[in-house]
Amino acid sequence: MKITDILKMGHLNYSGTLDQSQNVKGITDNSNEVGSGYIFIAIKGYKEDGNLYIPQAIVNGAILIIGENDLTDLTVPYLKVKNARKALGQVAKEFYKDPSKNKIMIGITGTNGKTTIGFFVKQLLEKQGYSVSLIGTIYNEINGRRIQYVNTTPNAKVINQLLTASTDQVVVMEVSSQGLEQDRLEGIQFDYALFNNLQHDHLDYHGTMEEYFECKALLFEKLKLDGTAIINYDDSWGKKLTERLTAQGKKVIIVGEEPTNEVQILAKELDNVSVRYKNKEYNLRTPLPGVHNLDNLTMSSCVAHELGVPYEQVTPYMSQFSGIVGRFEIFDLSNKVTVVVDYAHTPDALATSINTAISNGAKRVITVFGFAGNRDKSKRKAMLENVCRLSTYAILTVTELFGSTIDNLYTDYVSIQKECHAVDKTSIIMDRTLAIQKAIGEAEAGDWVLLLGKGHEQYKENYALKTKTDQETVQYLKNKEISSQLQNVDRYKNELINKLK
Repeated sequence: MKITDILKMGHLNYSGTLDQSQNVKGITDNSNEVGSGYIFIAIKGYKEDGNLYIPQAIVNGAILIIGENDLTDLTVPYLKVKNARKALGQVAKEFYKDPSKNKIMIGITGTNGKTTIGFFVKQLLEKQGYSVSLIGTIYNEINGRRIQYVNTTPNAKVINQLLTASTDQVVVMEVSSQGLEQDRLEGIQFDYALFNNLQHDHLDYHGTMEEYFECKALLFEKLKLDGTAIINYDDSWGKKLTERLTAQGKKVIIVGEEPTNEVQILAKELDNVSVRYKNKEYNLRTPLPGVHNLDNLTMSSCVAHELGVPYEQVTPYMSQFSGIVGRFEIFDLSNKVTVVVDYAHTPDALATSINTAISNGAKRVITVFGFAGNRDKSKRKAMLENVCRLSTYAILTVTELFGSTIDNLYTDYVSIQKECHAVDKTSIIMDRTLAIQKAIGEAEAGDWVLLLGKGHEQYKENYALKTKTDQETVQYLKNKEISSQLQNVDRYKNELINKLK
């Protein structure tokens, strides 16, 4: 690509002598990645300002700088743009030759269920014979190879790199509201866009539910001309989105309980959902427990059906599903206690996880959960109220400090505990591993212990048991229990031998 191709983006003001015939060897918003012949896009982030790294980018070999500030004294040409984040996406689209146009692109948005829907869709399509890339919260998988990345939705350059590297036919992508608001998907277009739900979350970032919704709705502006929106119409925000897209003349498939829906949900049972499509009924079985996963499976089946997966094949295709780390992940202990690790971190998601345990026969439910530092304090009261209403007992612990301190968070916990009159039903143990140890230690046969809020994520704090995830903590305690049992057996054998002597 030559610099002249960059100028196609629009009327851009630039300073310095610009040799438009120069070959561009790479693009980046990270000055450490700049090499000879690179374009550097200076983005002002929430933690760091890319403009501060322009001198380093020039030293490293940048032939063009793009940014939003007024700069005239650089030793290389400078293009001023209104929005550097958008510019990154536009330049990446040109540099990587618009890779999303050559893929079947499926974007999934909503507060809860994005990860599960993504994995369900991947399973269904692969069983049908498609090759599928996955870009999401837990990991990215391209050409069968897993790649870890920090954000649910990577930036525009990384997305274009992944799409270019992929030889898979289909790309399934989780799309976060922050990713949309920050223009990380600039230049990416989708064949299918799914909206699952909108619940109280991220209001520390978005401010209001209306603003949160508007960010989610940005995904549907990225549909290809013949693209299709698939929307959960049982969600009130889904209804609003449907009305908007229908008025715009876009193709919309509505999923939900109303008889007029194209895919009507007829009934939900423990692990089965019955749906009607074109006057024919189908029974779909979810591999993960919970009514929310019946909704997730219905949405997944709908988009898979659009790509040729028969509804009759959904249940057999899902029968070999291996589960998702941190998404209602079940551990059975030897004392007949069931432990669940789940990512639930909104009021509705917490209630759903606890209700799932109850509907699956839990004698008692002991819930371990907490809040993430200074993040979205507006949802905390509803979280605690839902947990106390449904659990037998709960332990408040640290999910993540994030901008807070142990003392500040403990004070917040005590305050909300009193406000909700939940002192008798909750205790506070700030060390998450010790909270889990207490919950499992006090559980009896038939009880369910729910470890909520972290899911697949690693701990960011140093805890007493030195484990790194909820899963590791459960396994550590499980191994410790087995070791203790073996010691008791050895002790009993020795006592018996001594008696026989």
